[in-house]
Amino acid sequence: MQVLPVNISIEMLAEKPVVLPSFTGYISRGLLLHILRIVDPSLSASLHEADIVKPYSVTPLRFRSKGKTEDGYILDPSFPCRVDFRFLIDDIARRMLEYFYSNSSFLIYDVPFKFSSIHVKSECYSDLLEKADEPVVSLRLSFLTPTYLSIMGTDYHHMFPDPMRVFLHLIRLWNNFSDSRCFSEGEIEEYQQWLTKNVGVSMYDLKTRIAYMREKKAIGFIGWTVYEMRIEDEWNRITRTLAMYAEYSNIGGNRTGGFGVTRVRSIK
Repeated sequence: MQVLPVNISIEMLAEKPVVLPSFTGYISRGLLLHILRIVDPSLSASLHEADIVKPYSVTPLRFRSKGKTEDGYILDPSFPCRVDFRFLIDDIARRMLEYFYSNSSFLIYDVPFKFSSIHVKSECYSDLLEKADEPVVSLRLSFLTPTYLSIMGTDYHHMFPDPMRVFLHLIRLWNNFSDSRCFSEGEIEEYQQWLTKNVGVSMYDLKTRIAYMREKKAIGFIGWTVYEMRIEDEWNRITRTLAMYAEYSNIGGNRTGGFGVTRVRSIK
């Protein structure tokens, strides 16, 4: 049986107005882990373990605001609130769907949110490779939520989506969970050299943004970047595949908490 990356999109309606913070990625992650704790406590506990690559990511809650307070934004309950839960292996996604079979709502800040629709998108790793059937001239990555790239040995973060950091991060994520094409350390070194010689940033429009998470905060960049690729070969096709994979995995630090949500567009 093939392994599938899965995106579960939830649309829901709040029972009444509720004040939500400006950044809600950590709330989405809390919801995901809470739901999994209900259906499988041991699975939820394993996803809390430190120093393991997590097989999931989330988007922040997306909602219509009808006002602002010093604590955040007032959700308008007459419009849907949306969230995406992403999984890099489908076993966990199937466990999460068990919750929706027997429940019609969940609580956010003690306010019931009733599900109005659930959409599931999945494709196996080999299909992602096949979708990138032709090399492209450029890729445009849009960074929809604050994104930062960690630097080993320091608390400082890299605040620019350098192609080397972005795509090496993604290829290692892919290697952790793919049941299809995996890349040896030698191939990753070859890919690193290919990126250095053949991929550059041709255009970008980025700005930094602070995301507050209760008593913590983090700074990341949002906006878009166009990566131009000099040659149209197999690594070009792999790079396009990894960019599509990012729509399941998110990119960079705290990707499980709603950071690094991206969208890709190929330019042929």
